[in-house]
Amino acid sequence: MITITVKLGAFLRNQVPGHNQGELQLTLPAGSLVSQAIAALGLTLQDVRLALLNHCTLSQDEVLNDGDRLSLFPPQLAYNMYVAICFANRITPNRPSSDPPDVP
Repeated sequence: MITITVKLGAFLRNQVPGHNQGELQLTLPAGSLVSQAIAALGLTLQDVRLALLNHCTLSQDEVLNDGDRLSLFPPQLAYNMYVAICFANRITPNRPSSDPPDVP
């Protein structure tokens, strides 16, 4: 068994019983996929437009690992979240703080 943390955005919070304080813990069989976690929450793939696994966007269904963080957002928020992710400042490791940031 694995336990993941699930963060639900906006309207999805109202659709999942027991979801409060912004996140919940979900226990699943080892080897479970993101799509199976969504189903275990009582949601459908149509309910979720954007999924982040450990703060990274997903391009396909992926296997979950113990301790993963899954964030799910409905279609109503997906565009805003996508834009925020695309324009977020990227942190470059080992760069002295006095150097100007890299511009993509």
